[in-house]
Amino acid sequence: MFHIPKATFFCFLSSLALLTPLQAQETPAGFEKIFNGQDLTGWKGSDKYWSVEEGALIGKADGSLKYNRFIISEVEPVRNFELRVKVKVSPGGNSGIQYRSKTFHDLGDTVLTGYQCDVVSNRPEYNGMLYEEKERRILARTGKKVIIDTEGQPWVVGTLPVKTFPAGEWHDFRILAKGNHLQHWIDGQQTIDVIDLDEKGRDLAGLLGVQVHVGPPMTIQYKDFYLKRLSDKLPLITAAEAPIPKTAVQVVPQGGGKKERKPEK
Repeated sequence: MFHIPKATFFCFLSSLALLTPLQAQETPAGFEKIFNGQDLTGWKGSDKYWSVEEGALIGKADGSLKYNRFIISEVEPVRNFELRVKVKVSPGGNSGIQYRSKTFHDLGDTVLTGYQCDVVSNRPEYNGMLYEEKERRILARTGKKVIIDTEGQPWVVGTLPVKTFPAGEWHDFRILAKGNHLQHWIDGQQTIDVIDLDEKGRDLAGLLGVQVHVGPPMTIQYKDFYLKRLSDKLPLITAAEAPIPKTAVQVVPQGGGKKERKPEK
């Protein structure tokens, strides 16, 4: 009979105890894994900017980009969903998680426009905000509760705490999209809460993807992409259900040079 030394046997058992919980929790209940951690299978984008290293989806830019580049998940378009993903961005880096997006063919088949959860390493007021790539642009800075009115004007109706998340470390990002109600979190800290009443401007379904941004050299890493699809029949919040209070403050259009103002009486 083959004899295993006790020290080796207990070391083996300890290793199993450490591995088993990780394997059991690999995919949260109700979620699907949409990145295999091995290669770019299931994703559409240029290998000039995107690769896979040590289980992570890596985006790199050398500072010479003329416009933002993306890689797009080939899962079926998402409508109502919850997304969880771990993100690490280099100091000075700028990226974003695109959702309910569409391709912007003027710049190629892998350029996206639409809702974005921003990933910004050195600007806490932008990290985790709601941006709309190439469309309405800044909709809700980090730490804001916002209602976007029927004409497409965002109004700040409340605030949330703003926290700094260090660059060069892994952070848990979470996006929840239910009808026209959008919410983001980083490491369990809610960053925005938005109700979008703009029927012409909003998108209720579309593509998932991630971005490398123009600017200085950067590296962005994503891993553990998990997606849970929710019912397509979730109701939309109406303008009557989300009135804009007189204390609300206008979100200034990006680059518009306008001052904040209160809603009209």
